[in-house]
Amino acid sequence: MSLIYGAKTFLRRFQDRMSDAEIARLYEWSRDPELLRLSGGTVTDLTWDEFREHVRGERLYGPTNRRMFLIFARENLELIGRTGIFGIDWNQRQAELGIMIGERAYQNRGYGRDAVSALLYHLYSSSLLDLIYLYTFADNARAQHAFAAAGFHATWQGSRFTFGLGEFESVRMEITRAEFSKLESVPQC
Repeated sequence: MSLIYGAKTFLRRFQDRMSDAEIARLYEWSRDPELLRLSGGTVTDLTWDEFREHVRGERLYGPTNRRMFLIFARENLELIGRTGIFGIDWNQRQAELGIMIGERAYQNRGYGRDAVSALLYHLYSSSLLDLIYLYTFADNARAQHAFAAAGFHATWQGSRFTFGLGEFESVRMEITRAEFSKLESVPQC
């Protein structure tokens, strides 16, 4: 099992074995409408058993165009969120980032920014990706501020459509490999 370390967090690959307690935490977050509204997700309609089997199947046989990670707080090893990239386009050398800090006690305390920085360091030092982008809701200034603190900058604002959410106002933010390499706050393991 290889871990990715930030200053406040560490990331563990989604593909590594997960306990039922970890899957239960993911399930709890996947049924929380407030958390999902902020992260752009929709509430799961799966039962606990269906969800557990889905996670185990995804863990072993999921799509190859994404890399998912669990986020843990370093000080107490508590599972606090999840992050990853998806829609990886190896030809364009880019991918979309997503993150959710599911444990409210860890929100607004720099854990998300730390996890994103650690993930970017990992991606830019171990892959050929050149661009990581993300979308936030246009009215989610807190997320935009956190992503800007990690080095992202806004490149577009407008209407966006997804099947789960319909049409909504969104801000696209991105960071390139070259931009990330110039940051002073690159995590040290």
